[in-house]
Amino acid sequence: MRPLPDVSLVDVDDAVMESLLALAKRDASPDEVAPPLGGPGWTPERTAWFRSYHRAAAEGLDGKAAEKSWGILSGVDLAGSIRLRRLEPGHGVAGPEERAVAETGIWLGRSFRSRGIGSAALRLVLAEARKAGLARVVARTLAGNGAAQHLLASAGGHLQPQDDGTVLAVVELSSGS
Repeated sequence: MRPLPDVSLVDVDDAVMESLLALAKRDASPDEVAPPLGGPGWTPERTAWFRSYHRAAAEGLDGKAAEKSWGILSGVDLAGSIRLRRLEPGHGVAGPEERAVAETGIWLGRSFRSRGIGSAALRLVLAEARKAGLARVVARTLAGNGAAQHLLASAGGHLQPQDDGTVLAVVELSSGS
């Protein structure tokens, strides 16, 4: 049995953001990390978006962007990023009771994948969601991304195939889960 990885979350300040950007450029596909802006690859537009996004998300769930991002540390190495973003009531996943919901997303550098780091980081961000009083966390992935689906299901996510070729995972939170 493989030992559990030493994983922690770190707030994204300017230094962490620049380290995340360097990691993304050398160890991830731009499409895994940022929207397609300005053409293929790491364009100036994608790079500017990346910095702007992490600066806005530094304000936290109660900030203007209603989003928080963290760097994922594996030991002392920066491995990727994970986020929570509050969803407005009526967004389609809150349900009729309009409970507090957030969406999560994660990316890891290729060299950090398949080592349990993503699972550990997701457990930590779900704990952050509980502390923030959220009742549900959702995530979307492509129907062909079996690794992400496995990760989400192992965290308690109920997987729901969507008509658009994605899979919605819904994790119901309680203070004890």
